[in-house]
Amino acid sequence: MDTTAIAHSVDLGRPTLAVAPARPLSVRRPWWLAAYVATLVVIDAAAMGAATLVAKVSWFGFDSAPLQIRSFTMPYSALALATVPTWLVILALAGAYNVGPTGVITGVGRRVVRAGAQLLAVVAVAYYVLHLAMLGRGVLVALIPLAVALTLVGRTAAGLTMRGLRHRGRVSRSALVVGRRRGAESLVAQLDARPTAGLTPVGTVVIESSPGPGDTVGEVTEALAQTGAEVLVVTGGLPRGRLRDLAWALQGTGVELLVTPAPAELEGLRTEIRPIAGLPLLYVDR
Repeated sequence: MDTTAIAHSVDLGRPTLAVAPARPLSVRRPWWLAAYVATLVVIDAAAMGAATLVAKVSWFGFDSAPLQIRSFTMPYSALALATVPTWLVILALAGAYNVGPTGVITGVGRRVVRAGAQLLAVVAVAYYVLHLAMLGRGVLVALIPLAVALTLVGRTAAGLTMRGLRHRGRVSRSALVVGRRRGAESLVAQLDARPTAGLTPVGTVVIESSPGPGDTVGEVTEALAQTGAEVLVVTGGLPRGRLRDLAWALQGTGVELLVTPAPAELEGLRTEIRPIAGLPLLYVDR
């Protein structure tokens, strides 16, 4: 890809370009990420509510005696008041709402199934502690697989909706790409070809030669401020230890950091693999 098509390009190791003063580096988390998480919570709550209703109707029918828990009685519809929040908490603990910087949840199916197994353990304990024999094992047996299945269906629909929005150029985050020219251009081309990745390249910082001790961080933060990029993607080529300095410099700015470095560069950094645009990018969790 021709880098002249990129909004901002700087070659590290060369004289600093004469540019207008950059605004302070501060990025807010986009509203649509919070809206997406809220949508997932609603979907999961509805899935568990529906699973509770279907499990109860399939075992007892529409008419049944009140549910008795120890010395208390309540209508079966009140069972959802316990199952829904419990399901949401277990999903949260399983990382099912960890959408990262682009709205991508890694291994969402595995996380939901694991949450279902944890719910089974919670139900098994509650069955004996709260004396739920009156509830009927058939309700409990049907409840968990139904909740898992409906949750996965709902989340699949949410994911397809997000992909459709991204094909129309929405719910995407601007990204600045840093690295050697070949690697940076390759990544930009792949991101341009895959809008569903949720990253829109707005600039590159090309490392042409070994920069001086303080050049890298300064050039990159200046480019971030000028382009307003929300995500920094490092494709490699930084001197040893400079990635850690860059991560520290971005602390508190709101800029997310994704990298594809050699393992030695990750020392001291908390990372999480998140497949984005078919690339095994590492998300640096600061």
